[in-house]
Amino acid sequence: MSYKTLLVSLNEVGRLAELVAAAVDLARETGAHVSGLYVIPAVQVYPSVGFEAAPQVFEGNRSFFKDNTQRVKQAFEEAMRREALPHDFHLLDARTPVIAEEVIAIGRSADLVMVSATNTDEITGVERDFVEQVVMAVGRPVIVLPAKGDARILLKEIVIGWDGGREAARAAFDSLPLLKAAEKVRVVRIDPQKDPALRGSVAGADLAEALARHGVKAEVQGYPTDGLDEGQALMRCAEDTGAGLIVMGAYGHSRLAEFIFGGATRFVLNRMNRPVLMSH
Repeated sequence: MSYKTLLVSLNEVGRLAELVAAAVDLARETGAHVSGLYVIPAVQVYPSVGFEAAPQVFEGNRSFFKDNTQRVKQAFEEAMRREALPHDFHLLDARTPVIAEEVIAIGRSADLVMVSATNTDEITGVERDFVEQVVMAVGRPVIVLPAKGDARILLKEIVIGWDGGREAARAAFDSLPLLKAAEKVRVVRIDPQKDPALRGSVAGADLAEALARHGVKAEVQGYPTDGLDEGQALMRCAEDTGAGLIVMGAYGHSRLAEFIFGGATRFVLNRMNRPVLMSH
């Protein structure tokens, strides 16, 4: 298994340099073809309110992305040519104002999708739940870069968040090309002592054994929450070990349940400080 097509969503314009640099690093590591995708959304039309006869039209997002088209295209193509990487650039004039819908449709034909977490301080830009929409619906593994700070994908050490669930299993095996390239892989089970089914066994040992058959040497460990959210504990573990990438399943519970009660996915998406590969 290897990644042959990497789709990079370039609409988080404030993180353009980080997105392009991360795409270059991954393409060099995996030999993937890089497809850059830039979406110009349709105007947003709001129904009329009160006594207004005509609906309200908001063109801010469309104008913003149209104005940045040439800059985005140039930055992407220059970086790819400089590194002699196989690539193409797709400029899409969308039929709807929802950028995520176009990324999802095109992303389903890629091996791996790369996006940046959204900057919620920006007035114009992608939808605030853009990343959640893509992760939930694209059906492909998604690498999410943090919205601020360092976004390099370092493969010296990778932490896999493992709970034995479907989403975690997908993420672990979806990340195999990166796990094989890593110097060290750590399978982490948060609070294994709380699961009665794990008594007398080593949490994550079965996954480590399966990964070993793919040539991945992984060590397993339990990690306590100490009262923290599970997502916060996983991020702290990655920070303690200096991991350059977290691999985890996304939304093992419904998005509504995570919104109401909290959850590891929401915490990591809101607070991430390093790249995360997610699968749903």
